[in-house]
Amino acid sequence: MSALAAEHDGVLPGPDDFVITDYFDGIAAFLGGPANVIMQLGHPAVGHGVVEKPREAGSVMKHPFKRLRTTFSYLAVAGLGDDSDRAAMREAVNFSHRDVRSDTDSPVKFNAFDPRLQLWVAAAIYYGYVDILTRMHGPLDDATADRLYYECRRFGTTLQMPAEFWPAD
Repeated sequence: MSALAAEHDGVLPGPDDFVITDYFDGIAAFLGGPANVIMQLGHPAVGHGVVEKPREAGSVMKHPFKRLRTTFSYLAVAGLGDDSDRAAMREAVNFSHRDVRSDTDSPVKFNAFDPRLQLWVAAAIYYGYVDILTRMHGPLDDATADRLYYECRRFGTTLQMPAEFWPAD
């Protein structure tokens, strides 16, 4: 039994034949990216974290293609990777986030390790992803939508967000 099934006493939301790869569409991630970034930056603390990030290496403003590549890698690992893959990605993201926090001059207080900010980012990724997916392929039945929603909590748990932060619906 998978760890995911164990959390739910062997019963997961959605259809028994649900396969996550059936719902990960690379072009959907690409097309939804700009809107998703805007949704993430809509939270003042997330926006300031991006703008005030002290290291240039991951700056979306200075290295947009590198940032695009690392973001797509994150999405692929969070969505499709196993527990070991996600742990390695979390470690890499933690390294990148270690200096992303407000200082005394910041107009908004933020810390990239704040699980509530990670929930915001994960929710924005989920919303943008499902929006583009359903626009491209049509609506999901309720059971499949519930299972996909549940699986997409990985967008946050692959960061620093505890699983229990992901709302039930």
